[in-house]
Amino acid sequence: MTPVRLMLPLVALLAVGLVACGGGDGANEAPFEVSGPPKQVGADESATETSQRVAAPRTDGGAEVRYQGALASPPLPKPDVVLTDTNGDPFDFLAETEGYLTLLYLGYTHCPDICPTHMLELSKVLEEMNPELVDRIRVVFITTDPERDDAAAIRRWLDLFDERFIGLTIEPETLASLLTFLGMPQIVTRDIGDGRYTVNHATYLIAYTPDNLGHVVYPFLQGGGLREIMAHDIPMLAEHGWREPS
Repeated sequence: MTPVRLMLPLVALLAVGLVACGGGDGANEAPFEVSGPPKQVGADESATETSQRVAAPRTDGGAEVRYQGALASPPLPKPDVVLTDTNGDPFDFLAETEGYLTLLYLGYTHCPDICPTHMLELSKVLEEMNPELVDRIRVVFITTDPERDDAAAIRRWLDLFDERFIGLTIEPETLASLLTFLGMPQIVTRDIGDGRYTVNHATYLIAYTPDNLGHVVYPFLQGGGLREIMAHDIPMLAEHGWREPS
């Protein structure tokens, strides 16, 4: 069994709705508290301007810090867990991501809509960023479908977006413990016939800054705008880490 070191369980917190990849009846929703919903980038700002802007001047001579993503309150502790990467090697999540802006997403490769959209939008944001800042980021994908997502399947799927993305396999028992720790609902599958099924799971990206806390989350947005929101925040988080909003 995969070794796991999960610290104190975390109650489900944030007020961002959870939706099912591939559809569903909403039975898997478990909101968590945030200080505000994701904010669309202002219509008077272009995507290029917002992705390059780190902060605006303040009247007191400091720098104004604003995030477009949803702010978790309290922030989410980074899980202390050892899983297996797509090369078959142990991956100590805390040790391997120490000092990096770590973007964690839990999903599955057979997802027909939300998971690939999240990964694609994130890959496009990183393409437009300064490569030196991208080097400070680790993107980690953990499957929520251990039965179908072996290492080879995860690697093929992630390579469609970015070969640098880290994919991790996980045992079902460890996945259940990890979801509890992250405050996410447990996995629910839905039979769609012919031996196929969809997987109901939380659909948001967690941004852990180098203090090992997840201060900002990026949920799937039905109306679009996810790329612009991440393009606004991620360069700032990669360069400066977490700073209290002004």
